[in-house]
Parts: sequence; C-alpha cells; structure tokens
Amino acid sequence: MRKHALRRRIAAVAAAWASTLLLLLWWYFATLSPADTRPLPSPAEVVGAWNDLDAEGLLWPSIGISLLRVASGLALGIILAVPAGLVAGASRVGLAIIDKPIHMLRAVPFPALAPLFIVVFGIGETMKIGLITVGVFGLVYVNLRDGVRNLDPRLFELAKVYHFSRATLFLRVLLPGALPGFMTGLRFALTVAWIALVTCETVNSSTGIGYMLSRSQQFSRTDQTVLCIVLYAILGLLSETIVTLLERAALPWRYARH
Repeated sequence: MRKHALRRRIAAVAAAWASTLLLLLWWYFATLSPADTRPLPSPAEVVGAWNDLDAEGLLWPSIGISLLRVASGLALGIILAVPAGLVAGASRVGLAIIDKPIHMLRAVPFPALAPLFIVVFGIGETMKIGLITVGVFGLVYVNLRDGVRNLDPRLFELAKVYHFSRATLFLRVLLPGALPGFMTGLRFALTVAWIALVTCETVNSSTGIGYMLSRSQQFSRTDQTVLCIVLYAILGLLSETIVTLLERAALPWRYARH
C-alpha cells in the first residue's frame, strides 16, 4: 500500500511539472537562432543577466527587500482584515458600516492609489507597504466575510441549545467555519501583493525586483526584464506552496482523500 501511494504521489508531482518543463523546452528551442533575429532572450542570456546583477550587488538585496515589503504588507493587511471580515460577516450593522467603503477602495487601481499614498505617506517605505496592505486587505476581507455569512445557521442554533458562551461560539463555530474562506482570500491576496509590489517599487526605489524591472526597460535590457518576470514567477510559486502547506495544517479534511 505504501509503495502504491508513493508511486501515485510521484506520478502526481511529475504531471504537475510536465507543463512547466514543456514551456522551458519551448523557450530553449525557440531561442536557438541568433540573438539579433529573435525578440526573446535565451535561457543562457537570462542566466547571464542574473550573474550581471549579482556582480553589481543588486540582485540579492532586491529580492530581500521585495520579500520584506510583501511580508510586511501581507501581515498588516491580515491584521486589519480579519476583525473587519468577522464583524461584517456576523453582524448586519457591521456589514452596513464596513462593506461599502471597502468595496469602493478595492475598485481603485493601484496606479491611481499610488499618487494619493505619496501625498499622505511620502515616498518612503510606508507608502510601499501601505499600497500592498490595501490589496491584501480587500481580498482577505471579502473572502472571510463570505465565509462567515455562508455558515450553516443550524450550527448557531445548536450552539444556543448547548448554551455556548460567546467565546466558545467564536472559537468552536465561527472561527473554524471561516477558515476555508480565509485561506482562499490569503491565496488570492498573495498574488495581488506581488502585483502591488511592481507599482510601489517604481517610486523612489533603488532596490527591489520592481526597480530592476523598471531599470531594465529604461535601458532596453530584455534579458534582465525576463529575469525579473522569472523571479516573480518563482516567488509566486513559493508563496502558493506556503499557503498550500498552511491549508493542509489548518484544513486537513480537504486533503484526507489525497
């Protein structure tokens, strides 16, 4: 049984990476022609761009500061969104007060918010982290709110029958029931956090993946542009993996059949 399960897991991993491997192979064969006859840099040229930025001392500090900005904005967005989502989901009054302003804020694109944040917070790190926080906050709030509102009303009726206290109701019913919605919101919020990072790192930045991307476009370094895209893809994949591991720990029943 263990060998059979191991084979199934290996087959699942291989199938999951097959499309990525095919994409990399296509990239390799599509860039075999001379550099002046093709629009895309080859994988070897992108590796060369990595080495150039590393030798310049820009690569690792940029990756580090981008990770720090995303982590800070993600943490702050979650801290603000969780109570707002729980209140709006559990209370009609809370929903009426909180919901519409948040939806209006979510509808504003990041490039439009950036000038306002510069006026309010300046052009330092506060503006950058604040912009990421807004993107994270909206998605976590909406999914957590819907997770609470979609809970089975019979659970609350059962809690009343057993005379649960408010603390017990929150810990045993509301919080576990809202976890799936929260994890979904977290998954989307991480993606939006990386998108917001591109916008905020074009403002008064001397490090960061977004800064490297903007600089590569200014100097027509297509190899560095593609490298930045690859870095975003890798970091996005790592983020997805972390969320999946958290989801497995918090919601083990979702993966019980796998």
